[in-house]
Amino acid sequence: MSLYKIVMQNLARRKTGTLILIIGQAAGIAIAVALFLTVDAARLDLGNQLDEFGANLVIVPRSEGMELSYGGTSISQVSFELMRITEADLPQIREIPDGNSINVVSPKMVSAAELNGKPVILVGVLPHREFLMKPWFEFAAVDISRPEEEAKDPVHMELESDNLLIGAAVAEAMGLGAGDLVDLNGAAFRIAAVFKSSGSTEDGLVYAQLPVVQQLVGKPEELSMIEISAYCNECPVEEIAAQLTAALPNGRVTALGQAALLRGETIERFALIANLLAAAALTAAILLVLTLMTGSVSERTREIGIFRAIGFRRTNIMQIILLEAFTGGFVGGLVGFLAGSMVAATAGFYLAGITGTAAWQWNLLLPIACGSALLAVIAALYPAIKAARLDPLEALRFI
Repeated sequence: MSLYKIVMQNLARRKTGTLILIIGQAAGIAIAVALFLTVDAARLDLGNQLDEFGANLVIVPRSEGMELSYGGTSISQVSFELMRITEADLPQIREIPDGNSINVVSPKMVSAAELNGKPVILVGVLPHREFLMKPWFEFAAVDISRPEEEAKDPVHMELESDNLLIGAAVAEAMGLGAGDLVDLNGAAFRIAAVFKSSGSTEDGLVYAQLPVVQQLVGKPEELSMIEISAYCNECPVEEIAAQLTAALPNGRVTALGQAALLRGETIERFALIANLLAAAALTAAILLVLTLMTGSVSERTREIGIFRAIGFRRTNIMQIILLEAFTGGFVGGLVGFLAGSMVAATAGFYLAGITGTAAWQWNLLLPIACGSALLAVIAALYPAIKAARLDPLEALRFI
């Protein structure tokens, strides 16, 4: 009779113990799998949300400069060899090795201008890209001639060449409102909408179409800066910055580390809690296997003595105990993976506030089942050694 056939008969005969072994191992694995998949989905979800909430990379024209000083006193900073970035540089951004991590690219032209004879900062943008990158923008007032959907969401604003969007501070200081006609650098424009106050410097800006501003300042296709929102879950934002620096030699790339740092800290907290809970669950499963197998050895002392008396070696006894643990652990791992994946897929929102769903990672099925079996074998080592060391004569006397 083969050892594995003996193992299967023992497991079938001891149905209650086998069931407890499988359920206990499955529970530990299920908790670990559910936490792993939930945290993995939360990492992706959270990272995407933070990456979409504003730019995390800024490109400006590169320049060389030097500081002038006299008598130990700094006088001024002089720039020379100012390089240019243009719209022709935009396609190269998505051609970098991690170009698939680039979410939104928003080119800008920034210039001083006069609005109704008063100085303002004029920003030329591509509205859809700009407001998709900055979802906190909201309108306080919209020209009544605009379509209804444009009044609800700046992303849908179709800005004509003679339209302006103004910040709350500009509207208040100049007494302007949506629909008013204004003079911008000697040309007639209409205010399409006024933004709600956001408490930032953007309240003091005036927005127009990028080509319009380029024409007003006499710099067609030239850009003052490029803001980039990048998905950085699978690559550090600094790596993307290095790749952009190599792709755009005329630009100076700056990674805005605050958002990336916040994302990293939050994800690490998620991962730490999940790892602690998973470790606790797996430890409980190991202790359960240890207890069950130790009790099984004590209950089967006479049986083990018979095996030794008919010629089974100590290694054979250990193999029987370890194979029982391996089989129960493997089946428990399969059940645990299925249960944990189901919990993560259906309860991810309640566990970690995930807006999507945790994906089933079938490629982990076999590794998790084998890992579960390995843990069960490790837990059963002490009972197996104890069983192998039983004296056959003393075991046969056991009643």
